[in-house]
Amino acid sequence: MKTIFFGGAFDPFHEQHRTMIIGAKKELNADRVIVYPSFLPPHKADLYSSFEIRMQMTLAGTKGIPDVFIDTIERDRDVVNYSYEVIPLLKKKYPSDEYYFLIGGDSMVHFGHWVRPDIIAKEITIAVVNRQGVPGLEDAIERARLEYGAKVILLETQGENVSSSAIKARAELGLEQKDICPDVRKIVVDNNLYRIFSEIVEKARTDMPKKTFDHVCRTVMYAIKVNTKLNLPYKEVFLSCLLHDCAKHEKAEMEGVPAPVVHQYTGAEKAKAYYGINDENILSAIRYHTTGKPDMTTLEKLVFCADMLEEGRDYPGVDYLRQTIESDFEKGFRECVRCSLNHLIENKKPFDPLTKSCASYYTII
Repeated sequence: MKTIFFGGAFDPFHEQHRTMIIGAKKELNADRVIVYPSFLPPHKADLYSSFEIRMQMTLAGTKGIPDVFIDTIERDRDVVNYSYEVIPLLKKKYPSDEYYFLIGGDSMVHFGHWVRPDIIAKEITIAVVNRQGVPGLEDAIERARLEYGAKVILLETQGENVSSSAIKARAELGLEQKDICPDVRKIVVDNNLYRIFSEIVEKARTDMPKKTFDHVCRTVMYAIKVNTKLNLPYKEVFLSCLLHDCAKHEKAEMEGVPAPVVHQYTGAEKAKAYYGINDENILSAIRYHTTGKPDMTTLEKLVFCADMLEEGRDYPGVDYLRQTIESDFEKGFRECVRCSLNHLIENKKPFDPLTKSCASYYTII
């Protein structure tokens, strides 16, 4: 008998989880798949949904796949669970001739940072499903083999780069969902999941012109996409991008500041006074999203770039900038700074001194 173990937060359980199960089961000729939602996952500080809700979504998402069983082992242990501890317990619970631990390519890339990867490597064969946009996978597999003696199988099944954070953000913004099945979608809607920022979103929707609100929504979604590799706090990324243009429609002047730049400063003030944002990381990302500045944080860089590269933007070179930042964030950021400065120079537009000092700091000029 062949058994596959597949764990995860499943918040929510999405279509790529289902693709992974079906593909791995077929390729490995497995007799059964044991799916176990995490209970207190050590790496998911922003886990929003209860275990019971995630169990419901996992059951709904796996419906119709034969020989798939949902296990509550992590909840039953009632502790923070690490894979090196859970896998031996599952093996005792489900006697089998062969075992496989199913993970995505993004998880494989970070395998060396897991707790006790050496024990996992000794306990079980790792079956990896590649996902689009996951660089360094082959190197990570080779390292696991060399450093831990891991037996790793790279499956032919290809997964799309679906992000649970993107699904959550779409729910927050009221956008159409495409990566969860109707039964899971119903659970999300019925339980009002992923709506922790609903009050702020609705205030923004009411206050901003539709064109601006649509732009900030696209900025959120593009930043969430890039953030799959940066792993910045979801809350900071979401709110910074949602509110970066919150004052753009309001007339204001500041001495020595070009008119198109003023809104970044007034926007930070409005985010604090009107939207109740007190996190300085978020406020600073809003405050410098147009000009940039020397020594920017990763969040500040992300908002600066996402504002330029969201999917509604269409100008010469934007595809190159997107390709660059999605493969090498720091290089892509510098290219965005270069593009922004060149645009101002070529069009003989005034610019804030911070724009020049930002470019100088990052050796663009």
